Amino acid sequence: MKMRMSGFQGLLRRWRDDTGGNIMVLMALVMVAIMGLAGMAIDLRYTLSQKEKVQYALDSAVLAGALERQKGRTDEEVKAEVRQYAGALIGMQGGGMTCAEIAVSMDNISEDITARVSCVQPTFISQILGQDHLDFTVSTTSTYSVGKVDVAFVFDVSGSMNSYNRLSLLKTAATAAFDTLLPDDMPDDKTIRIAIATYNNSVNAGSYINAVTDGVSLPADASNLAASANYNSYNGKRMVDLATNKRFFYYQTGTCLDYGYCDRNSNWDWDPARRFYSDVSVPSSCVYERTGSQAATDVAPGSFAWIGASNPQWNFSSSDRSKYDGWQEVAYGGANSNRGAFSNSYATCRSSGPVPLTDDKAALKAHVNGLTAGGGTAGHLGIAWGWYLISPNWSSIWPAASEPWKYDEVNATKAIILMTDGDFNSEHYTATKDSFQQSMDLCDQMKASPSKVTVYTVGFQVPDTVQRTGDGRTILEYCATSPAFAYSAADGDELLQVYKEIAQSIADLRIKQ
Repeated sequence: MKMRMSGFQGLLRRWRDDTGGNIMVLMALVMVAIMGLAGMAIDLRYTLSQKEKVQYALDSAVLAGALERQKGRTDEEVKAEVRQYAGALIGMQGGGMTCAEIAVSMDNISEDITARVSCVQPTFISQILGQDHLDFTVSTTSTYSVGKVDVAFVFDVSGSMNSYNRLSLLKTAATAAFDTLLPDDMPDDKTIRIAIATYNNSVNAGSYINAVTDGVSLPADASNLAASANYNSYNGKRMVDLATNKRFFYYQTGTCLDYGYCDRNSNWDWDPARRFYSDVSVPSSCVYERTGSQAATDVAPGSFAWIGASNPQWNFSSSDRSKYDGWQEVAYGGANSNRGAFSNSYATCRSSGPVPLTDDKAALKAHVNGLTAGGGTAGHLGIAWGWYLISPNWSSIWPAASEPWKYDEVNATKAIILMTDGDFNSEHYTATKDSFQQSMDLCDQMKASPSKVTVYTVGFQVPDTVQRTGDGRTILEYCATSPAFAYSAADGDELLQVYKEIAQSIADLRIKQ
């Protein structure tokens, strides 16, 4: 029995010895496989890191190339710049990575630059599994929005801009933005142009007043009966004297019939003679909003789409003793705050008219530095005129050199930078909607197809009490293309930085996704 047990134990020992050897071999194979898989993970992660670095190098290179193209370099020079720029960055990565020659192509229609490169990254650990390298390819395309840009700056020049040095700070910030968009070394190719619109309670149409408003030629009317009966109809048009072709508005001077001291309570004989704009210190080129079905569109001025011509209001009632105050206001500008028969509020605008699209930086700066402030805040007028200045539908109004790009122009960008320091709270009495709602309507249409205008907004020291939409947004937040396009500034330094940032975002290059 003992002998049998000894024989069995020997057999068991031999089996254990043989099995142990097999397990050791199996374990060795498993360890190699695990190390290989772990090595592949490490090599793959490293290769992905290298690929990201190559992607960055290629992105940076095409951006640099686009800048060179913007400066007027030839296609071959740009291609060489891209290859040299990317090659230098890729060569710094190490790790034994090698890359083929960088392929660069140019699209002269879209102005895109595309670069592509294939690279080989040696492995470090995966070689034990026979994988001695990993391949990858990187490509990128750049374009620059400054290819063709129409941008309108819209400035609030209402009376509140005189407070806290706001207008002066705005001038500094705006001129800095001009320098960013129109650098001194930029080629004179007219691809970046800037327009300027200013607003208070009205807009000064300047020399374009006849082109954008409807005129009515009237014969002499010694009795003023026609003016009294039809004044509301005339007030939206340029009243033109049929004989002299001069613009005029009706008001009456008086002769005191009392002896001794005469004042507003005296008896006056009112003279109905026609007075021309050249005879009085009343601006003749102020306009207000367009009304009717085209109120929120950018259709060209014309029948049923004229811009309203601002004429002063006059009370023709001869029994109104306060007519004396109105006459004094017109003739001398010295009446008291009760204007009586005369109201010039809708016909009062600043002297700064619109500046159509131009790349004349000196002229743009001179215009901004000459701005003055006063009056109310009809922000919807600023929005409308900013849109008109970059709208191809208004091409017939502006000089040929200022003709806006068409909405479907390849690689064309249109932007408006709207600035205010407070509420939009002034509108013409003929308007059916207030300034806030008119602004919303205009912004909705302007941002939609086919216009697709990019809207940046700048609130400068805007109080928390400003009017808001039903969902709590200010008009600036509502009009901006997105929340990221709505800026605010609490002081001059912030305003300067905001305008620089907006200008840079317009001029910056971008990588196509």
